[in-house]
Amino acid sequence: MIVHIELDFKSEEYAKRTLLAISPDNSPLPEGLEIDCSLNNQKITILLHSSRSLESLAATLEDIMSAIDLSLRTSDSVDRPLNQ
Repeated sequence: MIVHIELDFKSEEYAKRTLLAISPDNSPLPEGLEIDCSLNNQKITILLHSSRSLESLAATLEDIMSAIDLSLRTSDSVDRPLNQ
């Protein structure tokens, strides 16, 4: 199975922060799973190749999306003025 995800962020800085946040989860990977991530300006492309079960792939996608969500929420709170 192959999953291709493209995410377009509001800035290149957000995209960089997010890529750094998900990168540590990319290794070591279980056998049968490959994840390639790339950054192009403010866009992240994630390509997953899996020969594992659909449930395993779904769990991997959930982990990646959760890390992305946490990174975005953290970036938003860092960028927000203190009086809000």
